[in-house]
Parts: sequence; structure tokens; C-alpha cells
Amino acid sequence: MISLELKIIDVKSEPLLSRKLVKAQVEFEKSTPNYAEVTSLLSANLKAEEKLIAIRHIYNSFGARKADIVAYIYSDEAKKQLVEPKLKEKKDKKAKEAKK
Repeated sequence: MISLELKIIDVKSEPLLSRKLVKAQVEFEKSTPNYAEVTSLLSANLKAEEKLIAIRHIYNSFGARKADIVAYIYSDEAKKQLVEPKLKEKKDKKAKEAKK
């Protein structure tokens, strides 16, 4: 198992879109964690359901063992379906299939 450490930098509420903007930083040992790993890590730390989390970006500097994460946590799944682009859903489905 890859050792991952997550540090929440900022949580900002966006009430008009029924979501929270989360900025975090993750430290890792081997390769940059994928969307599924980051989603489960955020879910555990923020006590939110995985299906309500949308990872927007994972920014990594070459050679660094840190990555900056920008994610949204929605209040309900209907709002997430309305706001999030369909491309992210395809990535989520591929990640779930790879997990199985």
C-alpha cells in the first residue's frame, strides 16, 4: 500500500452551488495518486461520501513528492450531476471498474 498523507489547506463554502471547495496537499512515496485514491482519502478525512466528491485537479511538480489538490464536496448527488462535466463521470467509472 502506498503511504499517503493528506493535509487540508482550505475549505470554502459555496452555498449557491451547494458545495464546498477543498484545497489540500498530499504527500506520497512512489507515484502521484490517482483520482480514486485521492477521493477515498478525502472521504475518510472529511467524513463525506465518496460519490459526493469531485476531484477537479491534482497539481504535481516534477520530482516533488507533493501534489496540490482542488476538489468539490457536494451536498447531494443531484447537484453534482447538474454541475460537474460528463468527462469526470467517465473517469470515475473507469476508476471504479479498475478497482473491481
